Amino acid sequence: MKRKGKMRRPVISFFCLSIIFFLGTKGLKTAEVYLDVSRGSAEKISVVLTPFSGDQDGKIREILFSDLQRSGLFSPFLSESTESPGAELSIRANCSLKSGLFYLEARVYNITGNRYLFGKRYQGEYFQIRTIIHIFTNDIVERITGEEGVALTRIAFISDESGSKEVYLADYDGQNKNKITSDKVIVTSPDWSADGKSLIYLSYLNSRTELFLHNLKNNERRSLSSYPGLNAFANVSKRGEIALTLSKDGDPEIYLMDGNGFNLRRLTDHQGVDASPSWSPDGESLAFVSDRGGSPQIYILQKSTKKARRVTYQGSYNTSPAWSPRGNLIAYSSGLEGKFEIALLNLGDGKVEILTSGQGNKEDPSWAPNGRQIVFSKRIGYKSSLHILDIHTKESYPLIEGKGNYTSPAWSPK
Repeated sequence: MKRKGKMRRPVISFFCLSIIFFLGTKGLKTAEVYLDVSRGSAEKISVVLTPFSGDQDGKIREILFSDLQRSGLFSPFLSESTESPGAELSIRANCSLKSGLFYLEARVYNITGNRYLFGKRYQGEYFQIRTIIHIFTNDIVERITGEEGVALTRIAFISDESGSKEVYLADYDGQNKNKITSDKVIVTSPDWSADGKSLIYLSYLNSRTELFLHNLKNNERRSLSSYPGLNAFANVSKRGEIALTLSKDGDPEIYLMDGNGFNLRRLTDHQGVDASPSWSPDGESLAFVSDRGGSPQIYILQKSTKKARRVTYQGSYNTSPAWSPRGNLIAYSSGLEGKFEIALLNLGDGKVEILTSGQGNKEDPSWAPNGRQIVFSKRIGYKSSLHILDIHTKESYPLIEGKGNYTSPAWSPK
């Protein structure tokens, strides 16, 4: 549920993209884990990147540098020598371009243990250079942590830079921004399908609130929900079940439907506003916003029993809950001392941590699939931009900003 007064990459072709393991290299799934990210440590591994052979202007090394930095797991630095005091890992690579194809041969070494960790060969078309580096980054993350990286994920968001609010997509690093809709009306609240191949969003295309399911591969879409009144704030579970907010029977309430828009059933029945559902990872519970206690607060609803309990008490206006992929945290936007900050509720002990500070209102948090980073919108005056926050290191940096406003981010599930 938004504050009062507010409603609340292109698909990459992997043609000719291949990955070849060096002989003798073990698969990443059985790799030794050097950093246990599940413990929530803010400690980083220092990585030295020496010049890549064939990378004449250093741009390829810069992409990898940025990817490693964005992961929150590594502290990369550039050096002309592998003899770098303090570095734990060293990455060396050879690049070449032949007949329109890009080739990368990369190796990772443990400097402190004086041993070779792994190496791989990659190849693809010239326009896929960034994608190849992202894949290499994910391989490094998985080799070091045992978990999947997020360098190939995408972020959906709303922007008015074309003159009207439309749905856009961008890579996780803000590159390859692409406009998805051209409705020339208000479009808002995008969310991803469970397989990451479609988007659900609200559009006023037919002069009413309507939820559309948009296939990103063929760009086809269809109406998913167009009941009288409000159709908004859809959120998809890992099982493909859709929770949404409808007001067809009076007050806004939480409803469920299957992935095709059928088998509608009502979950809440309470005077006031119940909105903005967010699924738990196991698909058995929903966090949502309700003003049934007098002010908007976060509640948790058990799907099987339809029983709800309030979980936030700090903050006068709490909204936009986002349940973490690990299931132990809920991020939300909290009204504190006249502005909104991103807050984090620990479901284990009930403690709340305020993650942001400084100028502007921070709203609409959305989790990366690794459960480590959050993307959110930041509004200063009449200007909104997107930012990324690492919940462990507390580092924050801008993702997308420019001539338009950028709001309602939704991080892809894969």
